[in-house]
Amino acid sequence: MTTAQEKTSKKSKPESACQRFILNGGDQLGLSKEIRQIYYPADQATEVGECYLAQMEQLELIEKAAEQGFREFKNTPATQRIKILNKLADLIEKNHNKLSELITKEAGKPITLSQSEVTRAVEVCRGYARMLQEQAAPEVLYINNRKASVGRFPVGPVLGITPFNFPLNLAIHKLCPAIAAGCSFVLKPDLRTPLTALLLGRLALEAGYTAISVVPTQNDVAEALVKSESFAHVSFTGSDKVGWYLKSIAGKKTVTLELGGNAAVIVDEFSEPLEEMAHRIAWGAYAYAGQICISVQRILVNKKLYAKFLPVLKEAIRALKVGDPMDPATVIGPLVTTDDLQRTRNILKKAINQGANVVYGGNSYNMFTLNPALLDRTLDEMLINTQECFAPVATIDTYENFDEALERVNSSRYGLQAGVYVSDPAKIQQAWETLDVGGVMINDVPTFRLDALPYGGVKDSGQGREGYRDGLSAYTYEKVLIQKE
Repeated sequence: MTTAQEKTSKKSKPESACQRFILNGGDQLGLSKEIRQIYYPADQATEVGECYLAQMEQLELIEKAAEQGFREFKNTPATQRIKILNKLADLIEKNHNKLSELITKEAGKPITLSQSEVTRAVEVCRGYARMLQEQAAPEVLYINNRKASVGRFPVGPVLGITPFNFPLNLAIHKLCPAIAAGCSFVLKPDLRTPLTALLLGRLALEAGYTAISVVPTQNDVAEALVKSESFAHVSFTGSDKVGWYLKSIAGKKTVTLELGGNAAVIVDEFSEPLEEMAHRIAWGAYAYAGQICISVQRILVNKKLYAKFLPVLKEAIRALKVGDPMDPATVIGPLVTTDDLQRTRNILKKAINQGANVVYGGNSYNMFTLNPALLDRTLDEMLINTQECFAPVATIDTYENFDEALERVNSSRYGLQAGVYVSDPAKIQQAWETLDVGGVMINDVPTFRLDALPYGGVKDSGQGREGYRDGLSAYTYEKVLIQKE
């Protein structure tokens, strides 16, 4: 049975009530026979808005829009691209409250986390502008009596596919390098959160970036876009199953995959004040109902510390407010759909049937929201430890020595980020060298990210990196000019 949020209907309301999709800087063609209605995840009844969905018969229009946008934008001077990025930052900042509330209403994200997402998006825009200012000129080298200039040039139209959980910031991490590089950009947002993407698209237009299309659409059209030879690069954030499938059908184009994980945190010593550390781990596991790809899912504690650590962690979990996402005090809101809630219940039920023990929570807060669940007596091979739960669920276990802890983190098929609470410099170096992940957070949870730095995973967690330098690199290619002196 589909949830209320997933219902799609034929057009039944006036066109003015429905958001058109954007094609290369205009929405005059953004109509279709199909409309998507968006409902507030906290009650699955309050309608947030609706938008038109692009249809398969409009595929050629989308492709031509991307190609035309690239032709028109690729030679835009760096100074103009910098102005666009800074203007977009200003517009996002100006619409901070509107965007924050829309993210919460579409995704069910607690409002303080939505506000943080908007703030981060502003900084990402400005960060790309700063980087472009610093790197606009080609690198010049003199080798063997020749002058060599090495410059970066846009690869072509870029297709970005984004998930529901960060509908603004993950789109920004794909849009900004397109602007900085001189590429056109087509954004296919998650159908649970298309309205935030459409608002972002219109702000980009206002900022002067007309080479943008925002096309909410079903999976068959999205797959056709991935296969299309009109695009030079695909940047996808979402599940590993979908991501690796899309890569398999992408043909010759380059692909960036930012996929999921079942991130672990190691507590080897109380390197931070115990209460602060426990609070941070609890927040990392359960904020936004665990619907973050780098949420803490596995907690590994030095056996000598466990008896003292567990009760403090439970108190930290108890202190996290569950409830209305619009309440600024709320940390844990609803799962995005009732299907996700039922999926989480099934994960918990299976683990318990296999011998796991519920240390804390696991019951329902209401019919759309779960209280945070902490389980012990789990095995590394249990589904609750091997798959990405994407829910307010975490497991806790002990280990004998640091080598064992590192090995158990690496036993996962995922490798996105990991956290390690330790102060010994030798162990810090060992963790960095040994852990098969894209990022190691020392004395913090894996849920932390610095937007400017390389971000991405290994193994089933993806390929390629986002972040200012790496994002621009993925959307450009190097070209060499060599001249005799």
